[in-house]
Amino acid sequence: MIVRASPFHSRAAASNAFNQWALRNNFTLAQNFGDPLQEALAAHARVVAIDISWRWRVLFQGARAGDFLAQLMTRDARLLEPGQSLKALWLNDSGAVRGAGVVVRFASDKFLLVSSAADMSWIANAAAIFGVAVREMTEEEGGLALIGPYARSVLDATGLAADIEPLGFRKLFWRGLDVTVSRWGEQSGYEIWCKADDCLIVWDRIFGAGVPYGLQPAGLDAADILDVEAGITRPLRDYLPAQDGFADTPTPASLGLASLIDPAHAAFNGRAACMASEKSEARILVGVEIESDTPAPFASLTHRDWMVGRTLTSVYSPVLRRAIALAQIDRAISEIGTLLNLTVPASLIRTAALSGSARICSLPFLSQSDPIAP
Repeated sequence: MIVRASPFHSRAAASNAFNQWALRNNFTLAQNFGDPLQEALAAHARVVAIDISWRWRVLFQGARAGDFLAQLMTRDARLLEPGQSLKALWLNDSGAVRGAGVVVRFASDKFLLVSSAADMSWIANAAAIFGVAVREMTEEEGGLALIGPYARSVLDATGLAADIEPLGFRKLFWRGLDVTVSRWGEQSGYEIWCKADDCLIVWDRIFGAGVPYGLQPAGLDAADILDVEAGITRPLRDYLPAQDGFADTPTPASLGLASLIDPAHAAFNGRAACMASEKSEARILVGVEIESDTPAPFASLTHRDWMVGRTLTSVYSPVLRRAIALAQIDRAISEIGTLLNLTVPASLIRTAALSGSARICSLPFLSQSDPIAP
């Protein structure tokens, strides 16, 4: 495994007084900048900047690029006009989720895929069958997400035109730099993408303009809090992508991703198995509010002594003032308000299992205009 530094690393290091770092997609990123709870609160009350350079980005180019992506993704990318984007899944042959992402159309023969987890070998091999050229862009560019009620104000203060609809994007020449401003992400935020060599200039400009609005950096811990509050599942954090062609899990329904499938799109890989699993899937994604301040990730959930599910990522929400979790629960027991028993197994640190209660609630925990992220 090759560990890479984000192109914003030197600026993040200067703000990371406690030297808290973590890996995501093999990038070294700030885990937090001192207090992840305050960073998450700042995203709700003011505005934060989060380094998203770790997101996997791959460019497809060729006369049949649209045909290839139409067969790969659960929505038809050929219906996009240049300048438009959509969110979709790609599945294995058994209809299980290999990945989720944003497909962006730059031109009739040029598309971009942005995702939280890489799947380069399998996708590149499939693209070659269609004569489509594939180029990974992850190390060529860096990205900052601006999240919070003052995100647009910060962009306006920099001189970047921010009148962009959700899933829209705009390529701009910004005081000598080529940048892309997009709304492909989550929490109704914006993303600024630029060449890796320009990232430090972009950081300085954004943070300089953000001073009157209380802009501060936020790390991966705060990003995970915001994800869970918004009901977002992510590969390699909440589930393992189905990169085995015979794996029949995870299904879109079990991850809350069924809305990313267009039933009218008849040609995508794994469609027949996916449609069958949607009707037969026993578990669905819900939220649970834990009657404790202590998060309980990947804990067993029972009802009347029967195992009915498990939590996924769990965090303490400073807005809700309690621990919350994403959870996969049996459909039959998934009614909002149902009280469940929660068991956290023993570990090297904790010699005895912990038990508690959790109540099923709807997702997202906090209202968002764009609840599903790539």
